[in-house]
Amino acid sequence: MLCPTRYEIAVKKIKEMILKGELKEGEKLPSEIEFSRLLGVSRATLREAFRILEEEGLIKRYHGVGTFVSKIPFIKSGMEELVSITKLIERQGMKAGTTDVVIKKVRPSEKEASMMGIPEEEEIYRVERVRTADGVPVLFCIDRVPAKFVKGEFKLEKESLFDYLQDDLGIYISYAVSDILPVDAKVAGVHKKLNMKSRNAVVLLLEQLHYDENDNPIFYSSNFFSPEKFRFYIVRRRK
Repeated sequence: MLCPTRYEIAVKKIKEMILKGELKEGEKLPSEIEFSRLLGVSRATLREAFRILEEEGLIKRYHGVGTFVSKIPFIKSGMEELVSITKLIERQGMKAGTTDVVIKKVRPSEKEASMMGIPEEEEIYRVERVRTADGVPVLFCIDRVPAKFVKGEFKLEKESLFDYLQDDLGIYISYAVSDILPVDAKVAGVHKKLNMKSRNAVVLLLEQLHYDENDNPIFYSSNFFSPEKFRFYIVRRRK
């Protein structure tokens, strides 16, 4: 494995400072001399790190004025590709993590049963957890998996539910039908779980029903994304 270069280390450090709020949106960064001393790198290394961060849209440099933290989300993703949250976070060069895990074996609500095409008497595993990027809460997940798919006890020891289903249960998720809409952050206490400043803020709710290769519904998920940390986009091609 190749060791990261000095500028790659500087990029990672600055990203962490932005993500943790040590450098706030719209804030002017210290001078090159001060910042290079703070990070323990040369000014040339810092300039290269700035170049990469500007390309990624995390900072904006203005000639003769200074360098500022951009007012945009940190994690961007296209809607065309189905990918686990873990991989989505890792693609941004950040470490995916999980906190506040709650797993319960319960009977589904009317909506949950209807979404998954199962009787309301059939038990499901409802999994709630907060996903983090470099230790910072970025989304709250609720996943429901019918108990009939689980052999023995439900043990989510992997970060990715996709990986758990495939590696431990032999179920490959092929595609998902998705719906995305804005909802109040106070729903399910999301504002507290994501450390949001206001309970009156709006979050993005991504609801998905995931299917296997044989078109069988496998699990139903509700993901609440902080718009301060995530941005979704879609590429539309002309025909």
